[in-house]
Amino acid sequence: MQASEADRRAVEALVKKAQQGDSPSFGELYERYYDQIFRYVSFKCGNASEAEDITGEVFLKMLESIQTFKWQGHPFTSWLYRIAHNLVVDHFRKKGRRRTVPIDNAMGRAGVTASDLEHRAEVSIAIAEVSTAMDNLTDLQREVIALRFASGLSVAETAAVVGKKDNAVKALQHAGLKKLRNVMAPAPPVPARVPHPEA
Repeated sequence: MQASEADRRAVEALVKKAQQGDSPSFGELYERYYDQIFRYVSFKCGNASEAEDITGEVFLKMLESIQTFKWQGHPFTSWLYRIAHNLVVDHFRKKGRRRTVPIDNAMGRAGVTASDLEHRAEVSIAIAEVSTAMDNLTDLQREVIALRFASGLSVAETAAVVGKKDNAVKALQHAGLKKLRNVMAPAPPVPARVPHPEA
């Protein structure tokens, strides 16, 4: 989701106006980024209701803190994702539990329309397997996978969010995907037992 030069300039103009207290500019930033921040938060916590609450908090924080935002060579989204990450961490710290993925919420947010129970069951199983497999990754691997694939950020944008070099992000992505493939690989079939001939 690498932004074009025109898009980058448009965002810079919106941020500048929002910093000057322009409400319509803040509203445009909200409309522009709500969906991708929601997808990221939803991927991290898996509960649609909680994700909506946390995403709302992200933009409230943005409103409260935008005066302190400074361009430091990274896109505006890097700042938003850091806010989102910190709020998700705080959320689970307060609740004292790890991320869980309720199947119905995940299916609904993924836009899955199952016309029959068999297909719905297959999708449910697949989502549950991904959720379980993600628990085998390190926190940083999960973060990179969430940013790259749930939010669609580029390697450079992901690097800016997590504070790593591009090559480190690529390595984390590669290691995370490899681990996911290994965890989710189908088990080899158990060979049939050949009965011993009677002596």
